[in-house]
Amino acid sequence: MAGKTSKKALSFENGLEMLENIAQQMESSDKPLDELMKLYEEGLKLAQDLETRLQSARGRMQEIRKNQGGKPEAVPCDVEQQISLLPSEEDEA
Repeated sequence: MAGKTSKKALSFENGLEMLENIAQQMESSDKPLDELMKLYEEGLKLAQDLETRLQSARGRMQEIRKNQGGKPEAVPCDVEQQISLLPSEEDEA
């Protein structure tokens, strides 16, 4: 079972992979209820940690723009606007 790795040593990507693994274990097995609950709790803690890390990363993102004087300056990045510029999965198909 996952969860033996320290949260700080775990990369975001590895955390997502572990979360997917937990979900697959829960969906594809006939585990006893107690074991399913342990997996659920582990997955919930991991998901909360990953969400916290994601929010922190969003807060640190900045964009470089020219100010009114034409000089570059760092301004907070509008993550939602940036995401809307990415191609959707339907566009890639």
